[in-house]
Amino acid sequence: MQNELFDILRCPFCGGRLGLVESGLVNRRGDELVDGILGCHCCAFPVVDGIPVLHLEPSTHVARGHLDAGRADLARRALFGLEGSAGERLDELAAAPAATFREIVALLGPEVESGYFLHRFGDPTYVVSHAVVRAAARTVLAGGGRAIDLCGGSGHLTRALLDLSTPPPVLADLHYAKVWLGRRFVAPGCEGICCDAHSPLPFDRGAFRVAACSDAYHYVWTKRLFASEMLRVIDAGDARTAAIVTHTHNANQWNWSAGMPLPPSAYRELFSGLPVALFADSALLAGIVGDGAVDLSHGWTDAELAEEPALTLIASGHAGVFARHAVEAPDAALGEFRINPLYAAAGEGAHVRLELRFPSPDYEDEYGADCRRYLPSELRVERSAIDLLPAAALPPGLADLARLRVIVDLPRRFS
Repeated sequence: MQNELFDILRCPFCGGRLGLVESGLVNRRGDELVDGILGCHCCAFPVVDGIPVLHLEPSTHVARGHLDAGRADLARRALFGLEGSAGERLDELAAAPAATFREIVALLGPEVESGYFLHRFGDPTYVVSHAVVRAAARTVLAGGGRAIDLCGGSGHLTRALLDLSTPPPVLADLHYAKVWLGRRFVAPGCEGICCDAHSPLPFDRGAFRVAACSDAYHYVWTKRLFASEMLRVIDAGDARTAAIVTHTHNANQWNWSAGMPLPPSAYRELFSGLPVALFADSALLAGIVGDGAVDLSHGWTDAELAEEPALTLIASGHAGVFARHAVEAPDAALGEFRINPLYAAAGEGAHVRLELRFPSPDYEDEYGADCRRYLPSELRVERSAIDLLPAAALPPGLADLARLRVIVDLPRRFS
């Protein structure tokens, strides 16, 4: 947690500014607060491994008690929900420079939706969300400003904002382990905050220019509060802002993991404080993988969206957002170019055979049809090209495979 974050943090309950409790445990690394306790008019919140935990879940109280006792290591274990040998293993992995995202996800078990997070960079919901958020944020943040990824899990979409947000983007999620993974592996350099989307967001008005939420809005019960909070934290007093909700489920259609969805008209009304447009995810995906463009030039009517299972919403006063945007061609990696984890590779002489394999039947049922719109079921690639991977720059001859998402930009030490 960098010192500048104090300027925008507010208690979600009393609205007061948060300050460091100097009488307790304080660990710093240069300008970063690593471990400590933040106080306001009503509460005391732990900061563990640079992540403020600004909610009142039971683990928060346990972690604060460990900080009071000077045990930041036990505070982290409590927030991960790991005890005994699993907690000791976490400490070992946290201290190991070569530990991977996959190793820690395996330690955490199903709580972090390992199959989803390990394969997210190639799945269709991410393909759409990445293109939409990059297009809108690139337009809105052209003159500077910070972005936040709400309900951001382990930071896949936060990573897409790292080079656009100034200061660095904020990854916000209820679950400490996911935010820790995001800061450690997926989006290093971002700020991480633990907070509850069912409560007021712990930020000052106008703290951000862009607020994004992907594949999560339909799980939030207090949707009216969440929408008003998204609009409040981007209320910078001018039109250069955007609230972006990608892949939210349509109550008029069946969905594999429906949550508590609304019909298109209700989503539209929640964000009516700004010009609002809704889009069909299926059409966005078709344009992105077919034409290499994300077309936000005209929104869809409620009637046109009636048959669409998933929707994207953008609320912005910036007219430049509502346009057709070219999808950026990958050439330099934030991490390293690798074969999409959805592929199994097998050597065949001078070639490598890549076969599309889904991590589970449930994953294939939910994502398989859309994945096959751009991922070939099987292909053979020259071994000489594959042997150049992993690579920071896209090797010659792999541009088409990168466009198809057979080759993807993955974080270092991802698996």
